[in-house]
Amino acid sequence: MTLGQRIQELRKGLRLSQEELGERMGVSRQAISKWEGDQAIPELDKLIALSKLFGLTVGQLLGVEQPVPAPAAPQRAPRWQKFLLAGMGSALVILSIMTGILWSQFQVLNRQTVLNEDYVDSRDRELFQTAECQLSDMEFDFLWYEGDQDLTLDFTLRPVKQLKGWSVIGYTAVIQSRPKPWWLEPGGQPETSAPPPRTEYLTADPKTGKAALTLPEYSGETVRVHATLREKGTGREVNTGDVFTVAPEIAFDSSTLIGIQVEPNPAPDAYIPKSIALAIPRSDSRFES
Repeated sequence: MTLGQRIQELRKGLRLSQEELGERMGVSRQAISKWEGDQAIPELDKLIALSKLFGLTVGQLLGVEQPVPAPAAPQRAPRWQKFLLAGMGSALVILSIMTGILWSQFQVLNRQTVLNEDYVDSRDRELFQTAECQLSDMEFDFLWYEGDQDLTLDFTLRPVKQLKGWSVIGYTAVIQSRPKPWWLEPGGQPETSAPPPRTEYLTADPKTGKAALTLPEYSGETVRVHATLREKGTGREVNTGDVFTVAPEIAFDSSTLIGIQVEPNPAPDAYIPKSIALAIPRSDSRFES
């Protein structure tokens, strides 16, 4: 096989016309025709460019090295196969859209079903696996009505595993102050009723269920704490009864504060979704049906 025949075969293997090959080599179509008719030999720089285009060495192009395999022409898929693939692609797109719509409708229906669920009393069911209240350091044995130390209460609540997806988002602290001793009141007359309670709302860390309450110049206040839980996704909320009760210990013979008692309650009164109530066992078997 001559050099010209080899160039012609390789050009056709790449499905190039003489004009297209000439444009790549920077020569005219007539020059390519002369090369392929062995009427002229490409210059050295053109031989190098041709060998790079065909993926050969110059020696292989000239036929002085191992035989040159003709490049395989790219196979074209039959027209029916192209239509089939295009149809399958369109069907997959439509199927994906329909699946997304159906899933969205299912989510809306499921959420609506959840929101319409009945709520029942959580009587004697533990809603929290952790219920802790830590007190800041205080020096006791002082007259309770002359308190000059701040008391900080650190609360931690973690729901039981049956309340997966629910988190503690806040606390409501009801603070009841004690009436001053009657001999300290104007006119020396005893108070007929205790001061009205005040309420403080605490935002909890939803990941840890932690929040803190500070009572400035603690003077024997009693604190009852409720919790609020929220379910991620649906936004449902549950408000509990007392989860913590903080009360002073007072020696009445001397009117001194000798300690502070904390009573956690992991099973507070609450109305919770029925499905969750059925999943949480009662802590007292006497209430089991």
